[in-house]
Amino acid sequence: MINLSELRTKALRQYVPVLRAHLAGENPFPLPVRASKALDRSQGSAYIYAQQQELLAHSKNRTGAGYTLATKPNRKTGQSEISGIAFDTLADFLGFIGKQAEFAAFEANAVRTVAALPELLPLLHQSPRLLLDHAADWAALLTVCAYFEENPQPNLYVRSLPLALPTKFVEQHQAALRPLLDYLIPDHVRAEETDFFRRFHLLLEEPGIKLRFLDAAQRMHPAVSQMSLWASEFRQLKLLCQRVFVVENLTTFLSFPLLENSIVLWGGGFAVSLLAGADWLAEKQLLYWGDIDVHGFQILARLRVHFPATQSLLMDAGTFRRYHAGGVGTGFATQALPGLTPDEQVLYQELLRTNGRLEQEQLPAAYVAAAVHLMLQAST
Repeated sequence: MINLSELRTKALRQYVPVLRAHLAGENPFPLPVRASKALDRSQGSAYIYAQQQELLAHSKNRTGAGYTLATKPNRKTGQSEISGIAFDTLADFLGFIGKQAEFAAFEANAVRTVAALPELLPLLHQSPRLLLDHAADWAALLTVCAYFEENPQPNLYVRSLPLALPTKFVEQHQAALRPLLDYLIPDHVRAEETDFFRRFHLLLEEPGIKLRFLDAAQRMHPAVSQMSLWASEFRQLKLLCQRVFVVENLTTFLSFPLLENSIVLWGGGFAVSLLAGADWLAEKQLLYWGDIDVHGFQILARLRVHFPATQSLLMDAGTFRRYHAGGVGTGFATQALPGLTPDEQVLYQELLRTNGRLEQEQLPAAYVAAAVHLMLQAST
């Protein structure tokens, strides 16, 4: 015979089916629960009673609520034994598993859905946990869904959607909204897009690329020494400069020494995601300067996938030995980087072993300037 704890586990497994039946207007009560285990009758009537005592004590038969026990006499012993367990009503069932408040919210949200968007009911019948998991936000989620049903391709920025909700609501509830909108407006979903905003025709603020002119003669306007551009704009820029430096940190971007026919870009890890596609960079002398750590070399290698001729700057063993003061990097994933030069590969392997780190900002300005001008001499 199962015990009280096992009965509660079995009852909880019936919770979602009960919710599904409720949404369908069905009444599954009385709801039977299989006892599963047979009584051990080998040790006499006292032991038979002991095995059933806990269930009997907490049953509706004794307490007036919860599960009801059916009993029948054993023909051999004449003793009553439990022959069935069932919940007579929804109230009995919810009280036993402690879900009264949760079910009340579930039912209230189901009523809201019927009133606002009955089209969602088949989805909720299939996945009633949607109502449970997002109960506190359900009214707001219905508001968003109703808007998208009327405007399935908004082509607006997400925070400018005309909704009487906090402007960040849609951004903060993407996981809840995606299955609802997928079901509600399937003909308007960009199914191949995994990004929520692109999938549901919302405009995105593009990531930007920050650019600084190191040669005043290269400026697009005499008063503009630096600028930020959308990535799509940058890809079409096609500047006339000879050299493009890519640096990882903002401070080094701002303090990079002036140099004729050159620009510097800031973005570090954007090297692949944003610079890829800017084909005009392949015609330039492209140099990458990152922190001397595992991540810095991994970014360099990713950049070389798109621009194989990319050179590294100030990412050599001599610089590391001279200025490394014991700094340690953050966590990293070990990756093979076939795109590194032999010297870079040796230093990279050392960094994988030690997790050493030398940040760009730790290099003296005079040292940086000397290295840049030495590079310029070598390339002319």
